[in-house]
Amino acid sequence: MSSHHIVRDEQEPALILHKIGKFPTTVLHSLLEWSPTVLSCETSIERFTSLGHKLDVVLIGFQNFTKWQEFLSDQHPIKIIATHGDDFLMTGLTLLQKDNHRAINIVTDEESVQEVLVFLSKWIHLLDLVIYTESKRYLLVKDSVFKKWLPVNSAIEVMSLQSPVIWTIEGAGISQSREIELRLLKQEEGELVIQSNKPPFLVIEEL
Repeated sequence: MSSHHIVRDEQEPALILHKIGKFPTTVLHSLLEWSPTVLSCETSIERFTSLGHKLDVVLIGFQNFTKWQEFLSDQHPIKIIATHGDDFLMTGLTLLQKDNHRAINIVTDEESVQEVLVFLSKWIHLLDLVIYTESKRYLLVKDSVFKKWLPVNSAIEVMSLQSPVIWTIEGAGISQSREIELRLLKQEEGELVIQSNKPPFLVIEEL
């Protein structure tokens, strides 16, 4: 990882690698640009290290401790944490929060993202969370208003975590509407403003 940026760890979003099997390398490199604290779950260790990157923390099952200790011998200094079951996300978030991280990027896959989002709903008010999959970026918005400058033809999905919900949209057309979900399309470059009467909510963008 690049080391020419000198920042305190907790100032930059930490990175949890939950499942990175199909994740685009270019996007992964952009998440590593500011040398974040990187925490990997067991399923992501091999691919990440094969790309030549350094890990700070790994979360593994107790039964595989010796295997990973040997595999990661060239990664020192590294913290290896063995957990019971597959509570990797819970352990990782708790660890990072204790280390004063307030913002965390999480990489998972499309197959797991709904399960991950349900789990993360308990953490929304404690941390700033962004979830990445191989094709989308999921931003958990705590406030009632979200604003972003977007180029023409940008497609955005918004989804409430509660129902019923009232949306106010400025700067985009609604291409599809369901009870708690909207699909938006930017017809021209400019600021998009999304307002919800029941935050938090999700803003979903294509990568």
